Amino acid sequence: MTFTFRNDRPDDFLAIVREVGQWLTESGQELWQTDTLTAENLFDDYTRDNCYVLYADGVPAATFILQWKDPLYYGDVPDHTAGFIHKLAIRRLFAGQNLFVPILEFCRSECLKRGIHEIQLETDATRPALMRFYEHNGFEPTYQRAIEEFGQTFLCQYYVQRF
Repeated sequence: MTFTFRNDRPDDFLAIVREVGQWLTESGQELWQTDTLTAENLFDDYTRDNCYVLYADGVPAATFILQWKDPLYYGDVPDHTAGFIHKLAIRRLFAGQNLFVPILEFCRSECLKRGIHEIQLETDATRPALMRFYEHNGFEPTYQRAIEEFGQTFLCQYYVQRF
């Protein structure tokens, strides 16, 4: 499978995030309220040009945000000292195909281009399987904290990976 990454396809990005958000809701695992997954909510000064779509053999397969400054989730981390991953979403059509590996490799490469040796992410602390997934992929748990975003409050488990 050939992977390409594009950060200039906001319509594809939004379509995938909404598709995955809707699937999560329908399967009783709501993470994001789909009506909050809008351009107005997701594209701002910190995420603009950092919203990526992973294409697998030319087909839109996954999304993620890789940003370098994040005052909401990482206000205590100096800007441009870590890459922050958000809104990771893999379409059901590509589930189980280990797309997180090329995403993580891409993120590491982008960090290294900037002299950064750390990726941070957070996930819902009430999802043990997802937390195990990140730990299995080399992320170390750091702390938990409640965050409010788009009218929802999440208890987030924070992770870091240094390289």
